[in-house]
Amino acid sequence: MKPFLKRHSPTILSVIAVAGVVVTVVTSARATVKALELIDDDMSEKEKILTAAPCYILPISFGVATIACILGANALNKRQQASLISAYAMLDKTFRQYRKTLVDLHGEEADQEVIEAMAVRGCCDYHQIGVDTPDQKLLWYDEYSGETFEAYEREIMDAEYHLNRNFVMRGYSPLNEFYQFIGLPPTDYGVEVGWSMTYGYSWIDFEHRKITQDDGGRDIYVIDFVFAPDDDYLREWE
Repeated sequence: MKPFLKRHSPTILSVIAVAGVVVTVVTSARATVKALELIDDDMSEKEKILTAAPCYILPISFGVATIACILGANALNKRQQASLISAYAMLDKTFRQYRKTLVDLHGEEADQEVIEAMAVRGCCDYHQIGVDTPDQKLLWYDEYSGETFEAYEREIMDAEYHLNRNFVMRGYSPLNEFYQFIGLPPTDYGVEVGWSMTYGYSWIDFEHRKITQDDGGRDIYVIDFVFAPDDDYLREWE
């Protein structure tokens, strides 16, 4: 029960806040009717306020509780987002350390073999970009999302160009922007990592590596980022 409440507490507080808004409105309307019944025209302004004030204790209480729920839900959402970002950063760091250790122990060929094996395993589940002649498309693999998809080479080149155009004009680009251009769905991870000119390069280079399957299946083209996206790319832009 506790893990459920911890995981869904922002949603629960938001639902309570919505209900609190309704209750506050209803009790305020009833308090106004009651206050009007108690107030006499012969009373002074001070007497009217003192007479009506007790009627609004309940709606004010509901209003304060509703505001507390809204602020609490917002705080919990920020905390969960911060935890998620930290988790992605740790995952990215671990992934880089793993690849570096693999290269140090077994060489770059072993690292390339692992990526190629991952591409071959995922080649049967791919996305199709809306062009009418899929038999002329190539099969592509993105190692960060693990997605395999079909696209013309010119579509990939066009996506890489438009990503770099935005990168040059803006100074930074998130990974999800590249996914948008090649037709892949955005990922949570793609929001947190990207490229920045503050790292010393002014163009995001790509490499396309062809994998020929031993079983005679379709060739797969792996999209490699020469400069890996970083989880701290927005540090100088915030």
